Amino acid sequence: MAVIPAPPVAAPTAAAETLIQSGVDPEADKAFATEMQEVITQLENKVATAEDKIAGIKAVNLDTQPRTVTVFGGKTFRSGQDVVQDVAYSAIENLVQEIAAFPNSRILIEGHTDNIPTGKSGSDNMDLSLRRAKAIANILVLNGIPKDRISVNGYGDTQPITSNNTEEGRAKNRRVEVKLLPQGGAN
Repeated sequence: MAVIPAPPVAAPTAAAETLIQSGVDPEADKAFATEMQEVITQLENKVATAEDKIAGIKAVNLDTQPRTVTVFGGKTFRSGQDVVQDVAYSAIENLVQEIAAFPNSRILIEGHTDNIPTGKSGSDNMDLSLRRAKAIANILVLNGIPKDRISVNGYGDTQPITSNNTEEGRAKNRRVEVKLLPQGGAN
């Protein structure tokens, strides 16, 4: 019986040699490997895209968007008053430390109230919310935060975070929010 020589081909790699010896079709395996490489490339691209989106979110939140650092809730002030209660002072100490860690940021202090009228002649919730924001600002200044970094706004009852129909809801709406406003990401 005469042996017919096979046409010359490139020398198989060690992995291909193993596949040939085990009876697996190297061409089918090569096609499968190519297909799997395409799937891997697609998945890597999706991961890279997701990582880019996450990096973009972090950059926006940390470098350009205001960040709420403290919310002084309903127990900070007595109803209808702008005097800060002792319960808030540990939160104020923590706030001063956090603000000090971002020396180039501006500080925005926003006062809010529930929808119950103050009952005082010449004083309404808009005025009360501004006085409460100023009370927090004054404490920050007394703790060494430069006054020129601080802005205050009073919103009265115009921006509730929940319904004013219950005492619990009204307590949540009586708040002062302190936000850091980064200056061009220079922190």
